[in-house]
Amino acid sequence: MGRIIAHDILVHYMGNTVRIPNVDPKNYQYIDLLGDVTDKAMNDLPGNLNMLVHMKCAIPRTTSFMDISSDKSVLDMFKLHENDLVINLYLLHLDIIPTTEENMVEDRNNQLIVAQKDIGIENAPIPVVDSEGDDEIYASSSDDSWKDDIDSDLEDVIAEDRALISSSDKDENDLSDYEEIEDAQVVPDSTSDQETDPMRAIMQSKIAVLKDYAIQKGFPLVRLKNEKNRCTAKCGAEGCNWRIHASPVGDTTTFMVKTYTPEHTCVMNRKNSEAISDWIAKKLISVMRDHPELTSKGVKAEMQKHGVLPSRMQIYRAKKKALEQIEGSHSEAYGKLPKYAELLRMHNPGSIMKIHYDRPNVLVEPKFLRLFISFKAQRDGFLAGCRPFIGFDGCHLKGAFGGILLTAVALDGNNSLFPLAFAVVEYENKEAWSWFFYYFQEFFGPFPANIPLTFMSDRQKGLNLAYEEQVPEAAARYCCWHIYCNFKVKFPGLLLRRYFWQAAKSYDLIGHNEAMERIKNINIDAWRYLANIPKCNWARHAFSVEIKCDHVTNNFIESFNAWVGELRGKNILALAEGLRQKFMKKLHKRYQKGCTWTSSVTPHVIGKLKDIAAESRRCSLIMASDNTFEVADISPI
Repeated sequence: MGRIIAHDILVHYMGNTVRIPNVDPKNYQYIDLLGDVTDKAMNDLPGNLNMLVHMKCAIPRTTSFMDISSDKSVLDMFKLHENDLVINLYLLHLDIIPTTEENMVEDRNNQLIVAQKDIGIENAPIPVVDSEGDDEIYASSSDDSWKDDIDSDLEDVIAEDRALISSSDKDENDLSDYEEIEDAQVVPDSTSDQETDPMRAIMQSKIAVLKDYAIQKGFPLVRLKNEKNRCTAKCGAEGCNWRIHASPVGDTTTFMVKTYTPEHTCVMNRKNSEAISDWIAKKLISVMRDHPELTSKGVKAEMQKHGVLPSRMQIYRAKKKALEQIEGSHSEAYGKLPKYAELLRMHNPGSIMKIHYDRPNVLVEPKFLRLFISFKAQRDGFLAGCRPFIGFDGCHLKGAFGGILLTAVALDGNNSLFPLAFAVVEYENKEAWSWFFYYFQEFFGPFPANIPLTFMSDRQKGLNLAYEEQVPEAAARYCCWHIYCNFKVKFPGLLLRRYFWQAAKSYDLIGHNEAMERIKNINIDAWRYLANIPKCNWARHAFSVEIKCDHVTNNFIESFNAWVGELRGKNILALAEGLRQKFMKKLHKRYQKGCTWTSSVTPHVIGKLKDIAAESRRCSLIMASDNTFEVADISPI
């Protein structure tokens, strides 16, 4: 079983269990755990109570427990569970301390007193566990099978299950103005018997109304009664008289306000404990559908419309939850890939999408390992109008499960980027690159022997070794920037840097040799280091003239990585679809521009010819024969 990239923490508390999904151990500290536990597990107490939290973690495959009380203990917890998807955490001996203080306080025993907050439940499934063996499958599997290891009863808790009322009165001081809020819709828990109870549904449909009212009026809400047939709430500020009580009218589902004291004597608080990340996320969904790249400042400005000042952590969590609601969770997206492959082949005939799974036998659910996609339009465009020069690179994905995005990018006749293929793999190594080049060669090949096919790489993580095995007919070209980065570690200095780039970029052997000789005079070991690298792989003068490409760095594919940067944090389905749309828009835009050209020579090449023509004024021609001339620089006067 491989090392888990993201964990699910099951928090056991007073007979209930809730889940903290997709926890990345690399960026998770004790304060993050404490915040998630208070948000997820302790949602049944009024907002003005603080608690002394004692946490213990179950040690896997034993009956022992370890205390969780510091960053070090959290780190130890993840180390013990590095091969386990689920971590069981227990809350013990909770001492409840009434207070109006919202900030976290540390006592003399280094235990933490944490302000209670209220949040809604999470419903992200746990992905399939690791298994050994490889299998190529393309059939869709049941979404429910990915969640067999989860007890569905663990999440029969609706965190916002609070008393809520409606009133027929239209007085300006009542709550009727808050009944048309878009969050009043309810999605009942799929495993709960309460979803068929109309009275329960009515109660839940009004929860958002009272919650919004408390947040916008800026007061702490204390729910005294929270039952199916009655609800009572009051302001939690000391001395404030605001109070409301409601109950159904007879046997109907209509609630009537029986007692209501509308006056507040407390001071409005814009940092209301009711305004948790779940509530903020609901408010952001409609905004982020139109503006998915909404910044933290934008979120803060949006919340100010509701009279709320969220913290940076609340903004981060709310954005993450809103995007999950819009795009779907990361773990659920993997189960939808086979269906996406069917649709892609149906609507993009001639394209390729390969999904690689780990699956030891047919009785075990498959675990996603790799994905390769390339479209017919990319293959046709490359073979018809691009130079046989391709750059390859990998960049890290920022989603919950990590991974590497491998890409192949060519240059078209106008020297613009032309994406060819991409893959998502678990690690960047020789094995992953070999898998990538196997399908790349299958889809784009076989390459004719007369084409000067050239691959640009950074010589790192087995990339060049992989294509030398899978595509032996391709010539190798190494990125000079990566060569120099390694070179300067051993041989620093401005002069060595200057002469290195002169040697790399020189168009003729004489200029290259002059630069190398200067490097040799400064440091003979530096000269030996460069001399051991074949010149045809990094020195411009030694490149094949047939390919008509003088690039000495892989910067153009770094530009591609920046171009797709906004997609690297999305789930795998949104990533694949986002890249497809970007490629489609880019190719169509190129087509529209090409239709406006009046010459078969591209604008980039025309610009180069004009620059060369301007420089040629400094040259003189001496005829040697009918078709041969000698070109010489005009000596300065």
